[in-house]
Amino acid sequence: MAGLQDFEKGPYNEKEKLGFRAADRLYRSPYELDDEFYAELKRSFSDPEIIELTATAAAFVFFPRFVDALRIPTTPVPAAVARKA
Repeated sequence: MAGLQDFEKGPYNEKEKLGFRAADRLYRSPYELDDEFYAELKRSFSDPEIIELTATAAAFVFFPRFVDALRIPTTPVPAAVARKA
């Protein structure tokens, strides 16, 4: 559970932490995956792994924004919240 709040302190190996760092950077801006960071990724991941990592991280950024923008309910609204609306 410790790794859920701070992956750097979690039980992950260095390659996994690098993947989390890539996802975190992508979340903030795709421009944070600069040449220097990309070179670091290339030392630990193959090209197909980098593609998969980037696609997965991008999907986790895209889908919540898409769903929220279209106001698509993802779970039933609790009764207490529905009464306030």
